[in-house]
Order: sequence, then structure tokens, then C-alpha cells
Amino acid sequence: EEEGEEEALVMAVDAAGREWTVYERDAEVEPHARRIRCRYDFVAASGERATQVNEHHYALPEQLSALLAAAGFEVERLCGGFEGEAFDEEESEHMVYRARLVR
Repeated sequence: EEEGEEEALVMAVDAAGREWTVYERDAEVEPHARRIRCRYDFVAASGERATQVNEHHYALPEQLSALLAAAGFEVERLCGGFEGEAFDEEESEHMVYRARLVR
């Protein structure tokens, strides 16, 4: 698909003041490795283009809770978004923890 025929992931402005449209492409999900690899295409209003590949690693809720506990934190709340939405393991795109240091 050509840019403009698909939905942009985000619009951004860099430190030089250039406006960019960012498209996410070719997401490869490897659940067993808890890894997502994505290509991002950046298209500037001037026509300049750039591409970047990012590899995202993620933890499951129980793994992240265990990591926080091992670091001396007590989880007070797990939310599914930054506005305090209820966490749903099947539907939530984010895991937002409220934790306090108990050491």
C-alpha cells in the first residue's frame, strides 16, 4: 500500500522542526520469545524518507510483577491504560503498574 492509502501510526516533529508521518510495517510477532519486530517508515513533508527497524521485548503480567517484587516493590495496582482503565489480559494494549518501594 502507498502512504496516504493507509492509516499513519503517528505524526511527529523532529528537533529541526521537520514534520514526519510514521507508518508501522511488517510486524513480526514471536510469542514464544515475547518479541515483536517492526519496521517503521518515516516520510517527511519535504519528501525525505527514512526507515528504522525496532525490536520490542515484552513481559507477561506475572513476570513483570515478579521482577518488581524482586527489586523491592509492592504492586498496588495494575491498569490497562494510563487513565486507570481496568487491565484485561486479552484486550489491554498496555500494562501500567502503580508500585511502591518497600525495602
